[in-house]
Amino acid sequence: MAGVVIFPGPPELGRGVVLLPGQPVPERCAAWAVHEVGAAALDDPSPVADRLQAAWLERRPVVVVLGADPAVLRRPERSERPVHELGASFDLGRERLQYLVWSNNFDCRSGEPVWWHARRALRLGAVESAHADIGLPGSARPAWCDGGPRRPLEVSGGAAVVHRDTIEAGSLAVEVDRPVASELAPDQLAAVSHPAGPARVIAPAGSGKTRVLSERLRHLLADRRLPPGDVLAVAFNRRAADELSERVTGLGAHVRTLNSLGLAVLNGSKPFAPTAGPRQVIDESDVRRIVEGLVKLPRRANADPLVPYLDALSLIRLGLVAPSVAEDLIPDADGVAEIFDDYRAILAERGVVDFDEQIYGAIELLLRDPQLRRHDQQRARHLLVDEFQDLTPAHLLLLRLLAAPSFDVFGVGDDDQVIYSYAGARPEFLVRYSRYFPGAAEYALEINYRCPPAVITAVKNLLSRNADRVPKVVSPPPGRGVTPSWDGSPPAAAGALATGPDSEEGDALQIWLRPAAEHAVAALDRIRSWLEGGSRPDEIAVLARVAAALLPIQVVLAEAGVPSTAPLGEEVLARTGIRAALAYLRAASEPEHISRRDAGETIRRPSRRIAPNVIEMVLKRQWTGVSDLRRLAGALRGRDVERLLEYADDIGTLGRVAASGSTRQVL
Repeated sequence: MAGVVIFPGPPELGRGVVLLPGQPVPERCAAWAVHEVGAAALDDPSPVADRLQAAWLERRPVVVVLGADPAVLRRPERSERPVHELGASFDLGRERLQYLVWSNNFDCRSGEPVWWHARRALRLGAVESAHADIGLPGSARPAWCDGGPRRPLEVSGGAAVVHRDTIEAGSLAVEVDRPVASELAPDQLAAVSHPAGPARVIAPAGSGKTRVLSERLRHLLADRRLPPGDVLAVAFNRRAADELSERVTGLGAHVRTLNSLGLAVLNGSKPFAPTAGPRQVIDESDVRRIVEGLVKLPRRANADPLVPYLDALSLIRLGLVAPSVAEDLIPDADGVAEIFDDYRAILAERGVVDFDEQIYGAIELLLRDPQLRRHDQQRARHLLVDEFQDLTPAHLLLLRLLAAPSFDVFGVGDDDQVIYSYAGARPEFLVRYSRYFPGAAEYALEINYRCPPAVITAVKNLLSRNADRVPKVVSPPPGRGVTPSWDGSPPAAAGALATGPDSEEGDALQIWLRPAAEHAVAALDRIRSWLEGGSRPDEIAVLARVAAALLPIQVVLAEAGVPSTAPLGEEVLARTGIRAALAYLRAASEPEHISRRDAGETIRRPSRRIAPNVIEMVLKRQWTGVSDLRRLAGALRGRDVERLLEYADDIGTLGRVAASGSTRQVL
């Protein structure tokens, strides 16, 4: 069943062609842009994929010259790399390229055009037609099989349109073109009516964000009649998901929280594919018991020593931060890099996941199982995402893997409301949205229905100081009054906030900005001034985000003879970062006489990716030195030679600095 081929079809469809190298371009395609997909594109697919995606979204017909091996191009991709090494922008580029080469292009490699979507439709019961790609079963109504972005189309001649996604799902249902039925403000209506492809909606506070999201979901399901199994809405928490579900009751909408989505991928909950078996979710008390069994926790008065470890485990898996970096950022989580894999192995062995593993584990599974990934992508062809500014890198990567290769993601959020930066959320994800979802359209809600004009003005001026943001126009509703001008002076009630040395001592709050290197001395000066003013030491407190930040302040207070309670004792010297720094200092003082212990500390920090067996050779003797390291490198082959020589060079450099410099210079 080859069917009647009408080439290239209506211009509204934007169909292109795929040719072989050296094959003549059909005359009617002579004006189309030519994109070569050679063997090099298999190693670096993104550049040509980005160009093809832009043409696909805009329905510009192209000529693809396919010089790469088609079998290699369509081979499923896998990634075994640790998820925390990937970053939110990680892309399975070859799969995206394969999709864009064939999604909306005729196969003309044999000389005769073949429209594969029509052939699949014929196998589903469509009939041949002399007026379009196919005739619909029963009525024989002419219909075009569309491979472009899924959107309502008016095609010349009045024929129906059946999308490739519908055909792939085993149906011949016709695309429905109905306008948004709900009454909305103009800016809201523009966003809800977005025709196709990825879209970013900037929604400042009070602008109707939830209404836009729910009406977009209603529009896709009720007005455009997309199958509920193709549309997935994602909310940040259970309360938001329940509210969204209530607003679209009766439409069969799939609404999930981010963690519910991750768990669904892991467990195969509808609408996702089954996996090895259901994982149970454990609570924090269970997590604490596992961590307590892996690390030796110090006893600290008025402190919970487990909290830094829980924070570090979260930073690794949601922030996609390397374990060693997380340990640097959270020094109180000493050794978390060493237990990270063991912790996850225990979860896997018990068949359980904690809160963050629902996301991290789902990403890992999607990357390693192409068949599962393809199945789950078919259940998330159209993604709607609430509170986009709250996404961490892991959340964003999970959504991108599910939305690929078309990246049809309708993201709603406000880059001025990022409050989860400690977990990795960044304004960047909204500001540069099209980096993560190529070709994204941009919409902005501009009316604040919640606040009076004076508050809107104050907020606009405050938020304009944010360094990385999307410029915004925010106004009160028509008729609520004109937004007053602002002369830069603070309101009378704001006088309690001071920001410099001219602040009055009577102010309730003072903010003093100092470079990080001066914090300890600045703290000492301030404490001395309070003591000289009559305050008692026990009336003064120094607070820090992590205990390690108190160490330099504790040192300068002790040297100045200012009494203080000591949250940190000698055990701080055993922390990974400090322990490694001291080992480097000792190695620098005697580069040819480095103890086994110091060599073990320094060769692993930072990670040099030296093979474990080579490290064992280095640590075989009680003492080693730069000359020994160079001799060992000379006896090796492969990448470890360069890495071992680099380590020897580093120690040698430190030795030369130590010979004539200070400890500070060595550090």
